Amino acid sequence: MIVNEFSCKGFNTNSFIKFFGGMNKGRPNAEDLKHAEEFAQNLKQNAHGS
Repeated sequence: MIVNEFSCKGFNTNSFIKFFGGMNKGRPNAEDLKHAEEFAQNLKQNAHGS
């Protein structure tokens, strides 16, 4: 069962993009990681019914 989802940009060097230095350089960054932590904490709280 899927109860929620999280996504963030990531550094991409697939295919021809690597010739241009990649895409989303510096990602995930500190703010992305903060959002991931908040997401995980919310999942944990909802799973325990708190």
